[in-house]
Amino acid sequence: MLDDVDRFVRTRVAPAAGAIDAEAGFFPELLADAAALGLQGIVHDDNGGLDVTRMDLAREVTERISAHSPAVALGIAGARLSAYLLAKYAPSHLRQRWVASTLAARTYGSFAITEPEAGTDIRALSTVAVPDGDDYVLTGHKCWVGFAPVAHVAIVLAKVGSPERDAPMVALVVDMESPGAAGRPGPELSGFRGMPNGELHFDGVRVPRGDRLDVEGFAGMMDGLNMARIDAAAYACGLLRGALLASLTRAHARHAFGRPIGDLQIIQRKIGRMAADYRAAHELTRRAAESFAHGDGGDQDIVSMAKMFASDAARRHTDEAMQIHGALGVVTAEDVNRMHRDAKVTQIFDGTSEIHETMLGRRALRMLARDEPLTAFLGSDTVEEISA
Repeated sequence: MLDDVDRFVRTRVAPAAGAIDAEAGFFPELLADAAALGLQGIVHDDNGGLDVTRMDLAREVTERISAHSPAVALGIAGARLSAYLLAKYAPSHLRQRWVASTLAARTYGSFAITEPEAGTDIRALSTVAVPDGDDYVLTGHKCWVGFAPVAHVAIVLAKVGSPERDAPMVALVVDMESPGAAGRPGPELSGFRGMPNGELHFDGVRVPRGDRLDVEGFAGMMDGLNMARIDAAAYACGLLRGALLASLTRAHARHAFGRPIGDLQIIQRKIGRMAADYRAAHELTRRAAESFAHGDGGDQDIVSMAKMFASDAARRHTDEAMQIHGALGVVTAEDVNRMHRDAKVTQIFDGTSEIHETMLGRRALRMLARDEPLTAFLGSDTVEEISA
């Protein structure tokens, strides 16, 4: 499969990447081509069921595509995410209606958690599903949602009956053709341009009670969010890979004072650190994908580490790549300029770097207080004793 992926990237994605970024134009034909290669369905078996043991292959595919266009990689991964949640948790009538068509890029699915006043603070959600006979009546507003303007179906996290912080939650599967449901474009973004993003509005939408994920709403969406975070780390790894290759090429080709700038120690140091951080991010993201392949949504700590480290490294080193390119680095049409803008997005979506470092620190301190082994943080089965 990876040979087919590389051919797809070389012949279809790379030639289109510049125009996708410049025009912020959607690319349904590329998603259809990816679907024909089975890229959206990597974690699915031939019968439409799940095979999460292939999550590391999905990560590698995402990274290779992201080195040229994270927007295209996100389009593919977004379909994989929706289909994963539907295949794992949705009742059979919803699986039959949406999974195959989503994997084939005939329909698009949105994953909707964030609201204007509720991002990291999930308990602040105000979208409410009120039970009414055989239906829920859904009212609310979601934002920063992938595929929102073109979505056929949306998996929507809502509180049941009340907007109170401790209200139970449900993940509803909403047909976006339902009366009162609407998807709209959001503000134009500086990165991941071309990937549709926007808002979902629900004004008294009637959703059958059976059209929901068969799992507690918050838990089901967090399972999906872990998958999204691994993909976010893989986008960042792809950007690191692209920045490293572009920097090597530029350092070899650009001359100053009669010699390649790659002969300068300061350039060699930049590239050396870039290469080391790429390998570290790649390995950490691979570990996160492998943990997800074991089931149960993956190791939350490793997933957070991978997403945080890879995205921060991508932003740092795409900045260095711009510096190595000199004046060309600030030309918007240049690949390294686009990479730098894309890298910033990876630090923000699917949990900011700050929230991941906070969650990791909080969990480590709580584990110490409970006298639990810190193997997830120290990476060893043998942990030195730490005294409180």
